[in-house]
Amino acid sequence: MNRKAVAGALALSLAVAGHAVSAVSATPIDDLSGYWTGAGSVVLANGTTEKVKCAVTYKVSDGGTQIKQSMRCASADYSINASADLRVKGAQVSGNWEEKTYSAVGEVTGRYDGASFVLTIQGANFTAKMNMSLSACKQQISITPQGLDVNRISLGLARSAADGSACNQ
Repeated sequence: MNRKAVAGALALSLAVAGHAVSAVSATPIDDLSGYWTGAGSVVLANGTTEKVKCAVTYKVSDGGTQIKQSMRCASADYSINASADLRVKGAQVSGNWEEKTYSAVGEVTGRYDGASFVLTIQGANFTAKMNMSLSACKQQISITPQGLDVNRISLGLARSAADGSACNQ
């Protein structure tokens, strides 16, 4: 499996998905700041499935147009240490991500329609389509890479109970 590409896709999906949840709240992106946790699976081309768990911290600035994310994920075979810097301008989303463990970098482009994101992730060795749906304080993320031995990445993310948000009360 191309771990660099999977790590980049996971990092970016969590960074952008965090914006999606905040976009349905009373003060859109600013509510994203804090600590989030999640779990999901990576389905390989050979049909096997690997479980992953993630912890993510978001910092929002510039009136909610800048999102900085740091993420750590782990599975049975590897770990991910990634960061992302995203810009949101109207319906347009753009930004950069970096996965430090595997020295991967890439760009994200796409659109946000108020209820979901449709994005393309472009790295040096892969492209992935990503779709995200929103529901209150949770996110559902589906990533379909092209050119990898990964068929699908599925994740769920929720605000951590330790964050003290209204989502956990």
